[in-house]
Amino acid sequence: MTDAPKSAGRVLSVLSWSFGGAAVSVALQLGYTAWTARVAPHSAFGAYAIALTVTQLPGLIATAGLATCVLRAEQLSRALFRAALRLSLLTGVACWAVVEVAAPWCAALWGMPELTLFLRLLGCQYLVAPTGCVLLSALRRVGLPGHATVAELTGQVAGCVVAAVVLARTGSPAALALALPVAAFATFGLSVSGSRAKLVLARDSGAPSGSLLGLSGFLTGFALLRTLGASAPLWVAGRLLGPGTAGLWSRAQMLSDVPVNVLLRGLNQAAVPLLADRRSQGLPLIRPAQHLLYAASASFVAFGALTGAGPAALALLLGPGWEGAVALVPAFAVSAALQVVFAAGCALDLARGDRRDLVRTQLVLLVVTGVGLVGAVSWREPLPFIVAGMAGLAVGHVVQLVRWHRTDTLDASAVGRAHLTHLAAGALLATAGNWGEGALGGLPGAVLAMSPVLLCGLLLRGRLPAYRAAAEIGLLRRPGRRVKQPETVPVPRP
Repeated sequence: MTDAPKSAGRVLSVLSWSFGGAAVSVALQLGYTAWTARVAPHSAFGAYAIALTVTQLPGLIATAGLATCVLRAEQLSRALFRAALRLSLLTGVACWAVVEVAAPWCAALWGMPELTLFLRLLGCQYLVAPTGCVLLSALRRVGLPGHATVAELTGQVAGCVVAAVVLARTGSPAALALALPVAAFATFGLSVSGSRAKLVLARDSGAPSGSLLGLSGFLTGFALLRTLGASAPLWVAGRLLGPGTAGLWSRAQMLSDVPVNVLLRGLNQAAVPLLADRRSQGLPLIRPAQHLLYAASASFVAFGALTGAGPAALALLLGPGWEGAVALVPAFAVSAALQVVFAAGCALDLARGDRRDLVRTQLVLLVVTGVGLVGAVSWREPLPFIVAGMAGLAVGHVVQLVRWHRTDTLDASAVGRAHLTHLAAGALLATAGNWGEGALGGLPGAVLAMSPVLLCGLLLRGRLPAYRAAAEIGLLRRPGRRVKQPETVPVPRP
């Protein structure tokens, strides 16, 4: 008897909780953003955006890749879990202290005095956020994604409510920086209570702290490289063009960052534990790897729709005065699709243990992005800086495809064809949406113009590689087609 129904059911459960919770989170964030955009000035959003990206660097050291280690563990033992908790507590407190001390220096570097308070408030989240991430990952690793999702959502609601109340009562833009620390403390409290009641772990020796520290150290270093590549365009643009431009950048990028985070979190939480299980059972990874890349490739369709309807949606969301942000939405939508496919490739390489190639690919991305930023310095508008980041992602993913083709990791040519297919569908949606916005008027016109394209896509969905992959692993059923079961290893009888 195969384990196909069990595997497909587990993936479907994780995806359901991940994307269901993410849908609620998206609605919450959009409502919160729409309100704060009408209350806080543009420059406040610019300082807040730079503070967020700066605190990501010590944040990566604080989490130290421990959450990923827990998700990837072939067997989550008590020893491994306790080691992860101890390390997360130590690194979190250390990074909080670093942020508090370095905040005035960062404010002087960017020439934004208000940056000091933003950084110090955001830094408080690291007192509990790393440990909370480990607890949530443990709940997901043992098959309890619902408890983790409820804890995260409750924390987000608490953070947004507290920040909105303080902003409304005081009028201080610094209230924007309260949402994440409050959410971190609330999520931590709920995850602690959930883990005590639900976690049942093996009593074996597990991985020692030194082994865990080695793996988490690599993940931390790699995450630092990724953050540098992703944040460098905003840092340079904010330093050269000022906090007002950084504020427009942050609001435009927010519209694409929300679905990017949803897609990456869903793919990560579903694919990483499944790949870890298959490795521990000696099962091949080729088919799951191909499915992972197909699913990521579907982001070209999603962000094509965002390119078509996103500008009108952001104008409606933020209100008057944000026309500069609206103009940047199509560029960020293209960049978001590239982020998803590149990140999926990194997850695949990490699951296969290709650490050296993983770092080399990221270094290629950094070099290409850096060259593009040098060329963008002479411009006085943000678009060239965004294009520099897009170029790094595109070249990095091409390097991944070439390497997979040479090593027979998967059918790279099939992945390339999937990208082109999904890209064509996304381009049709973008073209129709842009035409509808101008000819028919606003967001309703864009949606109406995209409707025939969406209908055709629904009728021809069987030609989309992502849909075929979902049907093959049992997440969808195609009439008249028998779903192929994944490979199994025969169990010897005594």
